Amino acid sequence: MPRIHIWTPESDYDRDAVCCIARKILDYYDYDLEIYFVGKSTWNNVGKEPGGLKKAVDIYLKKDDLVIFLIDSDGIQSQAQRRKESNSLFNQILQVVQTSEGKAKLILMVQELEAWLLIDCLGICCYFAENPKNRDNPDWINFAKRQQPGKTNLIAESESGGKGAKEFLEELSKAILTKKNPNLKNKPNNLKAMKYDEKQSPAIAKYIEINHQTIQRNDSLKEFAQCLQQLANDKK
Repeated sequence: MPRIHIWTPESDYDRDAVCCIARKILDYYDYDLEIYFVGKSTWNNVGKEPGGLKKAVDIYLKKDDLVIFLIDSDGIQSQAQRRKESNSLFNQILQVVQTSEGKAKLILMVQELEAWLLIDCLGICCYFAENPKNRDNPDWINFAKRQQPGKTNLIAESESGGKGAKEFLEELSKAILTKKNPNLKNKPNNLKAMKYDEKQSPAIAKYIEINHQTIQRNDSLKEFAQCLQQLANDKK
């Protein structure tokens, strides 16, 4: 069976959410892959040592067929800035990828992990309304349709510090919470405390439905799914 490591070095929350989404992709397409996940805590251990990232990848590739790095793409200005910084996480990963002979790959999550979650606003409604049965509730279905972006990778901050997918999800979560409990409109502090936070991303991922239509809503998620498909098919 093909074996793969997926590394989200910016966040362990990303690691756990991507783990859930990746396994849903495998189930939906019936791919036969063995996947391992590492996150920021692993990066903190190896990143302090010069050349530590490459050493870690070399160790993985003794058994793995592929290592995939997933990091947020951020806004255009942020991308330009980190490309200038020789020791930025982006450039360290890029250097390893370029010398891996195709056995390591970098995928930028456009714009952020939150853009992957936003492929299914109905699932997000189910999470914040604390009711999985809302997936079959016409009222919530119609509400989610009105909120659903077409291409979630187009929810992009136009400048550094601008609003992106994370801010979009924060506002959506507040709309869901006040729909469930209209009294929260008069309790802004409570609403602020209950809105989306990145630590919730793994739990939200459990509610996200993965199918052909939802995958098409984000180009980087589609690239990720195609990468898994290619590896599964190449090793048949």
